[in-house]
Amino acid sequence: MNKNIECQIISIHEDKVDSAKEFLSESPSQKLMSIFHRVCDDNKVKIILSLLKEKEMCVCDISIILNMTIASTSHHLRLLYKNDVLDRYRKGKMVYYFIKDTEIKNFFEMNLTKELYQS
Repeated sequence: MNKNIECQIISIHEDKVDSAKEFLSESPSQKLMSIFHRVCDDNKVKIILSLLKEKEMCVCDISIILNMTIASTSHHLRLLYKNDVLDRYRKGKMVYYFIKDTEIKNFFEMNLTKELYQS
């Protein structure tokens, strides 16, 4: 490890630690941590972004986007479904997924909009 980026002594700044811990326990921080916990990997983020763009998609289409098998894609979709991020419906033999959690949808939309305006 690079010695230039480590503290030479241990000195706890209690006011900063207490302030940060309090901030992390507050509702806005808890909501944000909850969002990240439920969409914790690239594939899940790609699923959400794809569904933001297309509103709803079937498992087969999402598997092509992820470049994964349908079984692996279904696993990711099932986890998002169990975490109440997505919902699904069956139309004949096809299963379609869409974003159920409005908080997560708004979070991603807000950040995408922000990026578009900053570009």
